[in-house]
Amino acid sequence: MSSRAVRALYRLFLQQARALERSGVAQLDVRAPVSTEAWLMQQGGHGWAPPRDEFHLRSLQQLFPWAAEGATSGSFSPAQLRALIMRCFRQPAGASKEEQLDQAFTSLRLLSDQVHMQECSSSCQTEGVHVEVTTAHVGSQEELDPHYEAEEGQQPKHYYTYRVRVSNCGNETVQLMGRHWIIEDSSGNVVTEVAKGSRGVVGCTPLLKPGECFEYYSGTDVDTPGGCMRGSFQMAVVNPQRPQELPSHTFDALVAPFPFVPPRNGG
Repeated sequence: MSSRAVRALYRLFLQQARALERSGVAQLDVRAPVSTEAWLMQQGGHGWAPPRDEFHLRSLQQLFPWAAEGATSGSFSPAQLRALIMRCFRQPAGASKEEQLDQAFTSLRLLSDQVHMQECSSSCQTEGVHVEVTTAHVGSQEELDPHYEAEEGQQPKHYYTYRVRVSNCGNETVQLMGRHWIIEDSSGNVVTEVAKGSRGVVGCTPLLKPGECFEYYSGTDVDTPGGCMRGSFQMAVVNPQRPQELPSHTFDALVAPFPFVPPRNGG
């Protein structure tokens, strides 16, 4: 890799880190990509998964192996991200110039994808229950339906999928009993509301012991290119030995607003 190419890539990486800092993001959490097909699969769309911190670290190891050596976290402040970039450029991997260049370009694209996913995510913790949601654009109605013909003045719907990760970071066993969703279009108008207490998620009322995480995919459509969704999960603190007994405590685990963001290329 020529010194000129190294300097150009180094500047591009630092520009991404500085843009993240200017946006006011406290930290970048590395995330595995969101599947745009999992929510359509009856079995593949939900199940047990690594909890919050382990998920981010595994995502770093999978996507950025060149930066994961010795890492204990998959979350970085903008300052930590800049330090990581400088360290990796000072200690290039023992590969050919062509391989190093390919790795640098791939990593730059992945970093850009991570910044975009950060914009499409929300994170919130309530009484030890951490809820993280990340969205992805599936396509517009005219893109997905070859027979679609818009009526005069009508805009095609936009379809989004979202991955929900519920991690029990507390010390008590909890059960997800219900949900409450409010979906808004890009103008802030409420287009759909799922009543508070609607039973479970994807047909399940998962029991989460300390350290466990339940992950599932779902999806929705909005009449505008973008929008937003927020809500809560109704949780019950239960006795893991006798979960059929009345819960000792119930609470709402808040789901911070997460946006539906159109593709960056406008497609």
